[in-house]
Amino acid sequence: MTSWWRLAAAGVAAYLVFLVLSAPAAKLLPYVQPHLAGIKLYGVSGSLWSGQAVRVSAGAVQLDSVNWRLRPLALFTGALEFAVDAKLAAQPLTAHAGVGVVSGVYVSDVVGRVAAADLLYWSGMSRVRLDGQLEFAIDDVEGLGSGLPAVAGTLSWTPARVLAPLELDLGKAELQTRIDAGVTRGQLRADGGVLTVSGDVTVNPDGNYQLVGELQKKGGVPQAVDKFLATFAEFNNGKYRLEWSDQIRF
Repeated sequence: MTSWWRLAAAGVAAYLVFLVLSAPAAKLLPYVQPHLAGIKLYGVSGSLWSGQAVRVSAGAVQLDSVNWRLRPLALFTGALEFAVDAKLAAQPLTAHAGVGVVSGVYVSDVVGRVAAADLLYWSGMSRVRLDGQLEFAIDDVEGLGSGLPAVAGTLSWTPARVLAPLELDLGKAELQTRIDAGVTRGQLRADGGVLTVSGDVTVNPDGNYQLVGELQKKGGVPQAVDKFLATFAEFNNGKYRLEWSDQIRF
């Protein structure tokens, strides 16, 4: 008898889960929205199992043409997880997003690309102008809804060109990051241009960041570059020592 009741309870639970997952996503949105850590959905259709949203916004970042599909195997780990396809500034983006019993709302496996200029616009860094494309492969995102999230992954910038406050060609730049107690820490490398750059980057949840690194000239560089570097960096043994800090607005 006990086994029969366990089977019946499991069947009822499975049926209730099926009803929730197949319910119209637009009707479930008012119940889900308060738990999405500042993420807002617009123009929702389909179901929780497989649906769409015209737009999803998280602060200054906006995703368009968002589609999601449930990843059923994640249920066995205590998480309701979705595979997400979207457009970020008209460029394709894929990710996994979900909510876990222990982890809460999370995002992982984010892959996409965006213009470097767009990233600066979202960050509120108006004094700098960049050219080129940023390709990112983010393994994990932590701290959603509690300031600037911490991220672990790789960001590549090609061609790495600075247009203002001075023109500078860095060739290719790459930033590899990890998460350390809610803080993003990473190593920046750039070569193939007029400067070789290496340094350590720290980004805090409040948006304050710091770059500590070394820059070395390769061949002749414009006088404006020398003057700029001399203003912000200390020259010693053929290298410039740079310590730069600012804040990302979000």
